[in-house]
Amino acid sequence: MPDTALRRDVWLLDAGDQDDAFEQYRKGCAHLFDITLQSPEATFFNSLEAYHLGVVVLAKCSGVPQRFERKLSHILVDGGDTVMVVVELEDSGWRGDYDGRAAGGHMGQIRLVDMARPFEMTTGGYRSLYVMVPRALLEGQGGLDFHGLVVSEESVSGRLLSGHIQALSEVADRMTPDDAEAAAKAIVALIGGAIAAHAAPATDDPRPVEKMLLALGRQFVERNLDDVELSPEAVRRHLAVSRSLLYKVFEPVGGVSAFIQGRRLDQAFDAILHDRAEQHTLGEIGYRHGFRSDAHFSRAFRGRFGVTPGRLRRVGEAARQEGLSALERPDDVFTWLRGL
Repeated sequence: MPDTALRRDVWLLDAGDQDDAFEQYRKGCAHLFDITLQSPEATFFNSLEAYHLGVVVLAKCSGVPQRFERKLSHILVDGGDTVMVVVELEDSGWRGDYDGRAAGGHMGQIRLVDMARPFEMTTGGYRSLYVMVPRALLEGQGGLDFHGLVVSEESVSGRLLSGHIQALSEVADRMTPDDAEAAAKAIVALIGGAIAAHAAPATDDPRPVEKMLLALGRQFVERNLDDVELSPEAVRRHLAVSRSLLYKVFEPVGGVSAFIQGRRLDQAFDAILHDRAEQHTLGEIGYRHGFRSDAHFSRAFRGRFGVTPGRLRRVGEAARQEGLSALERPDDVFTWLRGL
C-alpha cells in the first residue's frame, strides 16, 4: 500500500541528556538566526515537531528563554522567501523589533513575520505553533506591511486563523496528503485575509533586502561582463539565493538575463565608438561581449539602440564628436543619426 503519512520532522534537544544540546541547536539554526540564551545552558531544551502540508510547513515548538536575531546576512544565506505565522500557546512575555516596528504580545495572539526582512526578538519560556508559507502563495499582499504585525485572537480574522492552526496541530499526525493539500489552501486563504484586514499600506519599500540583493547582483554583473561564463546561474551562486528570489530581485530591471545582455550591449556600443582604427571586426566585438552569432548580435543591438552595429560604425567619428555613448545617448539613436 502507498505511504499516506505526511512528512514529519522531529527535533528534541535536552541539555540533561546531551552535553552539546545547545551547540547542536545553535548550529542547526545558524542559517536562520543568531541565538543567545537567556537562561543557563545547563537548563536548555528545545522540541520541534514539523509536518509538511505540501509547500506549507506546520510546526509545534517549545523552548527556554532566548533571543533570536535575523540579520541581512542570514537572509542572504537562507535565500528563502517565506512568511511565518506564530500562534502563542502560553504567555512567554515576548518582545521584539521587526525592522523598525516594535512589537510584543501574549498568549493567543498571532504574530506575522516577513522572513525576507531582519528582526530581533526576545522571549521567555515559550510554547508556540508556527506556519511557514511561501510568499508566492499570498497573492495581492505585496503592498502591505505586515512584518511584526500582531493580530488579536479576538478579531474575526484572528480567531479564524488561530482556530484553524490549532485544529490542524491536533490532527496533523492523522492527515493524508489529500487532507494536507486542502488544509494548506485554507490556511493560506486565512493568512491572506488576516493580512488584508489588519496590515497597513507600506510607506516604504517593505523588503529592503531585495534592493540590496539587486545592488550586489548588478555589481557582480558589471565586474564580470567580460567573463564568457557569466550567466543568471553564476549570479545566483554569487548571491547564494534561490532561482525564484533571483528572478524577483531582478524584476525591476527587466530580469537577470535581460540585464546581463543589456549591459553587454552597452559595452559593445562603446567599444564600436572607441575603435577608431577599426582594429576589430563587428563580429569580434560581438563575440567578446557574449554573442556567439553575428545575426544575434545585430538583432539584439538594433533592438536596444534602434540602429545596427554597422550603421553606428559608419558614423562613428560624428557620433564621437557629439559625445555619444551607450549611457549618454538619445532614446532613438537612429533618428539622431539621421540628423547628422
